[in-house]
Amino acid sequence: LYFYYKIKNNIFIKFQSQTMKIKTNFTLFFLLFFSLVYSQEFKFGIKGGVNYNLIGTLFHNGEQNGGGANLTPPDDTNYAANKDMGYQAGFFINAKFDSFFLKSEINYTKLKNNYALAKETSYWESTRFDIPLLFGLNLSEPFSIYAGPVLNSISDTKLDGVETPFQFKKTATSISAGVLIDFRRFGIDIRYQYNISKTEEQRINIVRAKYGTNIAHMLEYNQSQILISAHINLITINANEKGHRIKSNWRGKPCF
Repeated sequence: LYFYYKIKNNIFIKFQSQTMKIKTNFTLFFLLFFSLVYSQEFKFGIKGGVNYNLIGTLFHNGEQNGGGANLTPPDDTNYAANKDMGYQAGFFINAKFDSFFLKSEINYTKLKNNYALAKETSYWESTRFDIPLLFGLNLSEPFSIYAGPVLNSISDTKLDGVETPFQFKKTATSISAGVLIDFRRFGIDIRYQYNISKTEEQRINIVRAKYGTNIAHMLEYNQSQILISAHINLITINANEKGHRIKSNWRGKPCF
């Protein structure tokens, strides 16, 4: 009976994952079609940059709190996560409607943090695909502001020294807001992203001989990032020019 429910649950999770992928692909296709048909200006480009990530506190269980023997330190201790520089890279489509624009992206993102435990630093790392749908307002050239939801598809999360499998959610939802500076071909994007999906508290076993900690808890938190990116507009389709003239911004000449 146990194995029946376990198999049934795995099938249900895989079905949900496939359904989410289909919905995401359909949404992106619809947005691409809508943008090409109705926008005044349509841009396609690539982007990349760095990020700084914030995660929760690691609670070190001391010897009097069930953490084991010969711990360093012997008392309960909170370790705040230190920020490491991560990176992101991907591509985007941007459709302009008068003073407004709609922007969608697919980014491969690597996030990094570390905990300076008593004996040795333990490094935390997560890789995922971020799919934002951003609604923006052009203020005055070259400045714009934007905000919108982000789907996070998480492929892996790990913490050095953990002896048992590290548990993490495969998907999450975030909200994002930022400032865009666009100089025709090139631009800069500064963004704040906040996970509305909580990361629940998790009990973990760490290699005591190497790190000094044996039993610990990753306390509940809402993950957030500051992302700084540069982008290149590769192709621009301008509906205001006769025949929806397509320009390649990469070489600065019309494609046709």
